[in-house]
Amino acid sequence: MQELLVQLAGWALLVGLWAVFIWQYRKDPRRLGLAALLFPLALFSVAAVLDLLSTLVPGFGFLIAIVMVLTPLIVLIFGGALVYNGVLMWRREGARISNLLSLAAGVLVLILPVLAVLLVQLNTWWSYSLAFILFMVSVFTACLFAMMLLYAWVHAKFQAKTLGAAAVILGARTINGKVTPLLRGRLDKAIELYASQTEPQLLMVPTGGQGHDEQEPEGVSMARYLREQGIPAEQILVEDRAKDTIENLKFSDSLVRERQAEGKLWLVTSDYHALRAALASRQMGLEARAYGGKTAAYYRPSAFLRECVAIARDQLKLMILLALPFALSLAGLIFLTTRAGV
Repeated sequence: MQELLVQLAGWALLVGLWAVFIWQYRKDPRRLGLAALLFPLALFSVAAVLDLLSTLVPGFGFLIAIVMVLTPLIVLIFGGALVYNGVLMWRREGARISNLLSLAAGVLVLILPVLAVLLVQLNTWWSYSLAFILFMVSVFTACLFAMMLLYAWVHAKFQAKTLGAAAVILGARTINGKVTPLLRGRLDKAIELYASQTEPQLLMVPTGGQGHDEQEPEGVSMARYLREQGIPAEQILVEDRAKDTIENLKFSDSLVRERQAEGKLWLVTSDYHALRAALASRQMGLEARAYGGKTAAYYRPSAFLRECVAIARDQLKLMILLALPFALSLAGLIFLTTRAGV
């Protein structure tokens, strides 16, 4: 009876926390703190469901044990997939550092477990400490990426239904005045949003300045594409000065408010970039929602890893707060190993 009451209390707590998350998410999803709540909440919920199934379904616990035994193989496959993606990015997009992040991540996934085992086999206090440092850093980094990936998915799938004043399409590199497939994905998403709202009619704001290797500002090239796709010229406001995401948002908001004082901005970018754009708009005090256009599948892993690094940099205080439990555990074990003199 007591065990049943404990289980019911646990389920009630989970339901209550989910209610808090949904309430806060509906108020404003552009807060990374909600990702920090969602990730452990999802883990505990999955664990609770698995525990319930293990109790109710004969043999289910054995299936979970098989999955646990296969974890090293899963890690090996995951690391190999990242390496393959990194090589693919290298061949298709060039050897820039930003294109090699999935390759670097895959190599680390494959090497770090081997290095940890070798350190433990040395059987000294410093090798145990170093192995534990590697383990805790790896766990923290993996949890961080998983947290952002989960929240980026939730943010993309569960958008609040609000009227927009303008679709602000964030620019990307153009070639000879033509939009690339990456940028076309953003523009096509904006056109889809334009068609979804007839009253009030959505303003379209292609935003982006001119790079050193571009023949005209990105905003101009994007506006031409929009007109070719049937968007009326009077609904297009070209922003042609911005050099980064912050300037995209700042300059575009100024343009829109000259025409329409009220209403949310619908920020349109690539799917991997939508969460960071949304977080940036909140930091700037803008009323906005972010939407992601389709990106080639091979491009997403490195691009999302790059976005995670950028989000961690922008949200440094939260990152330090999240790292504290890992840092305290690490400091405690190192203290114990040095005192024991292993």
